[in-house]
Amino acid sequence: MPPLSRAPRVLVVAGTRPECLKLASVMHALRAEPTVVPRLLNSGQHHAMVERTFAHLGIACDLAPGQLVAGSLSHGVGGLRARIRDIARADAANLLVAQGDTSTAYATALAARDLGLPLAHVEAGLRTAHPYRPFPEEMFRRRIAPLAALHFAPTATAEQHLLDEGIAPGDIERTGNTAIDLLRRTLDEPAPTLPFLPEAGALVTLTLHRRENYGRGLDTACAAVLDLLRAEPDLGLVCPVHPNPSVGARIRRHLSGHPRIALVEPLDYRVFIALLGRSRLIVTDSGGIQEEAPHLGVPVLVVRENTERPESVALGCATLVPLQRERIFAEAHRLLQAPRPPRRPFDSSAPYGDGHSGERIARRIATFLLPQAANEDVGAALTADA
Repeated sequence: MPPLSRAPRVLVVAGTRPECLKLASVMHALRAEPTVVPRLLNSGQHHAMVERTFAHLGIACDLAPGQLVAGSLSHGVGGLRARIRDIARADAANLLVAQGDTSTAYATALAARDLGLPLAHVEAGLRTAHPYRPFPEEMFRRRIAPLAALHFAPTATAEQHLLDEGIAPGDIERTGNTAIDLLRRTLDEPAPTLPFLPEAGALVTLTLHRRENYGRGLDTACAAVLDLLRAEPDLGLVCPVHPNPSVGARIRRHLSGHPRIALVEPLDYRVFIALLGRSRLIVTDSGGIQEEAPHLGVPVLVVRENTERPESVALGCATLVPLQRERIFAEAHRLLQAPRPPRRPFDSSAPYGDGHSGERIARRIATFLLPQAANEDVGAALTADA
């Protein structure tokens, strides 16, 4: 019997910074798997940010066609879909991997369907109670699920959501969240210095970027943190400003020039985690920070109407607050006076896993592709014997 013509090729697609962070351990684990050939594609949604983030994580992209210029949300998804489809076809991919709920993730799912290829969905099953909040993330992840062959659910809650939607139990694996893999490794390393910190006795970190909070939502959140600084003269604030001009310009208009506020460019992951660890409070609309905070022992005020990460709220690590100036101020002030939550260990009781999710995902993908590899081997043998 002749040797297998080639190992199955796995195309992993990333288009945003969070996708890079959450796919890092998956790529490391796939590259250690001898039975598959992983290929990493920078989709071009946020081309420069993806290149920079992966570079700082010591990961090189195999395919990086450059920034994709897009106008509307639908136009952007359409452009990404066509690009990913063409690259997957040219690269002879056998399986595509998407992470989360971005335009890149949804476009990857559509491209896999176009090509008749299986899709592995990392961080599957996250849901809120509202089908369009947050927008467009909730819509994307609900539409990705029916298109995926492998569903890697980070938590029991996410797994149950998939089961409730009719996904076959055998297609779901509860793995933990890959964000915890990177966090665990990062916390084992020496903490970097933070020269940009304002002179203050205590520190608040602010991050805002959700589409649902554009415009007046950003105005409200900024006004609330300014109220907090006026009420707490020993308090300082650091805000890594999102590169989206719709966000950045508004935040700078409200918060620049304050002596106890540092507005900084997006931070490399290790620096950002060190900043969160130094903080007394985090005010954010981010999802990923809700996963990291339990291990950092820092309370999180989530300025959103709902969350797809109820585990953090249940543990008391995160508090949901609507975008109302007085409510944000009151809850932030209360959390600053309350004892810090304990740091959660990286073990089986951790809400988002023990930090070994990437290894589980890589093993399942390799196992899933073994029958395909065997069929190619048999096909090659039959051809040779004919």
